[in-house]
Amino acid sequence: MAVAAYKTLIFTVACSFGFTACSMSPSQNTAALHPLQQVENIAAVPNTKSNNATLSHDKDHCVIQFTGYFDGGESTETWTFQAQQLQQAYSETFKYNQRDTVDAVAQKSELDLNSKVKSIFDIQSPETKNNFEKLKSHFNKDTLSQCA
Repeated sequence: MAVAAYKTLIFTVACSFGFTACSMSPSQNTAALHPLQQVENIAAVPNTKSNNATLSHDKDHCVIQFTGYFDGGESTETWTFQAQQLQQAYSETFKYNQRDTVDAVAQKSELDLNSKVKSIFDIQSPETKNNFEKLKSHFNKDTLSQCA
């Protein structure tokens, strides 16, 4: 019983992912993005089983997508910026399907699409700005210069 309560607590914390959320908005279409660099296993709070972050470029902005994998699900943060100025940031968190089915292609548990929790980060918040700078610091400076 205590393990279930602990997992619920961890998942709840993971959903918030340590950021202040202020509203909801639709997902960004990332089909036109061109990947520039990917980094893995960045130190994150709360701890993840594994994670990855991808820096991508579009015609007029860049996007960092950070995905953390947890025992009960996964969360993806999307950070959109132009000329090093943060324009938009949000997270989408899903629980894994309780039936414990595994996607044969991705080799991971299937997401319960009905469990989606979306949070928009307040880009004026000092905490959000600080987290954005920390995330950017994991990417090569020359690669980030393509986002100017």
